[in-house]
Amino acid sequence: MKNIRIEEIGDINFDYPYLEVFFKDNKNPFLEIGISEERQLLFKLYSSKVDVSLSFEDLEYIINTAKDFLPQALENEDDFLNF
Repeated sequence: MKNIRIEEIGDINFDYPYLEVFFKDNKNPFLEIGISEERQLLFKLYSSKVDVSLSFEDLEYIINTAKDFLPQALENEDDFLNF
């Protein structure tokens, strides 16, 4: 997607990495996609001074990326814990 940039963030303070979603040239994310204690996707919208408008294709790209991210992040954490 040309309008959306998604970055995976690892943080020692969290069990799982998370995704931050940006408009292409923006420095601040408008959305965080994390993993809940129930091992499900959790979407956190950040407040913004500008309206966030997404096309269907943008939203579909974000959701598909999150769906692909979840099993891999869970597997990586499980492998780490079982090492």
